[in-house]
Amino acid sequence: MSSALATLDSGIEPVRVAVESRDLISAAGVTHLLRNTPRVRVVPDRTDAHVLLAVVNELCAQQAARLKATGSPKIVVIAARVHDLTPSIAAQAGLAVPLRRADVNPERLIKLLVNGPAVQEPARVLNDRDLQLLRLLADGATIAEVAARLFCSERTVKYALHQLLDRFGLRNRVHAVAWALRSGLL
Repeated sequence: MSSALATLDSGIEPVRVAVESRDLISAAGVTHLLRNTPRVRVVPDRTDAHVLLAVVNELCAQQAARLKATGSPKIVVIAARVHDLTPSIAAQAGLAVPLRRADVNPERLIKLLVNGPAVQEPARVLNDRDLQLLRLLADGATIAEVAARLFCSERTVKYALHQLLDRFGLRNRVHAVAWALRSGLL
């Protein structure tokens, strides 16, 4: 069924989607999947699209910022690997939490493209204070030095660090700094 016929039959214009991926095979697979549904029309140029669908290996801070800078009104990200800090990376760029490629099926993808991405999970997001704490720890600052630089007590720093470790399932401050570095947050 052509997209023009789908529009006439359902009375709803299909959502225009631009697919972006550095992996040509993934882009071709997603494009083929979407071409078989009347609710979605794949367009070659993202300026003509309602939704930018980005298929990535792993979402890093630079990719998230680049995607946000495209100016697309709605951005959906599918990632091969999604780890615990991915929601924070996405939130800092104003993106929804990426879907794991293994969890995507045609029905779920089409529903997401038509209805929009899920709302960001606030409990899993790094705030500015968390980032300051991680940056200072990455620079080798002690708890006392962090407290002095952030104008708070050592107890407040320890509590903030504990909350950060607990929220992301990290074991200690070295693990937190290493993970933030690998994720492109620092």
